[in-house]
Amino acid sequence: MIGPIPLSMSLRRAGNHTLRGVRTQSTSSKGRPLSRVPVGGLAAVAEVRAQLPTGVAELVKDYPSIINLPVQWGEQDVYGHLNNVTYVRYFESGRIAYFDQILKPHLSETSYTSFIAAREVGPIAKSVLCKYRAPVMYPDTVTVAVRIDPSSVKKDRFTQSAVIVSHAQERVVAEGECVVVSFDYKEQKKADIPKEIIKAWKKGEGLE
Repeated sequence: MIGPIPLSMSLRRAGNHTLRGVRTQSTSSKGRPLSRVPVGGLAAVAEVRAQLPTGVAELVKDYPSIINLPVQWGEQDVYGHLNNVTYVRYFESGRIAYFDQILKPHLSETSYTSFIAAREVGPIAKSVLCKYRAPVMYPDTVTVAVRIDPSSVKKDRFTQSAVIVSHAQERVVAEGECVVVSFDYKEQKKADIPKEIIKAWKKGEGLE
């Protein structure tokens, strides 16, 4: 039986998806030119948001963390559309980018690294849900938008909600949720979310 996967492992994998340049797509399904957009988790939220196509920007306006990812030819399956596993990987990249974009600016480097790298108390994925809304085909760029519902935040867990939006279709193509538990990696058991993490989350989400 395979146990839960520390999000720090996801962080190391997500490093392969970070900014290497920008990608251009000619037009959306509605015939409008698509802008050149920053790609990957290293792009600043404000920069990404400012350059999104209008229809995409409207769909992700209520999400504080957003990243753009180019659809790769090799991510398609034999049926000619994005493999269903890839949606989950996109959500994973979005979840890690959320920590970088929302938490990191409000924490010391030591505190952030300790939390995200599973050195002491850090996040661990308990469950993942993906609802498929529409197929995606190459070429395309998708925006992954992530937020945490304040009502989901408990003393030892929270839920990250996310959407994947196709630039070519200008619609939500998948919805996802991940229940994240605060875990003490030294003691190998659940732990309360550190107070400094809660404080950083509230600042990052504009709740205080």
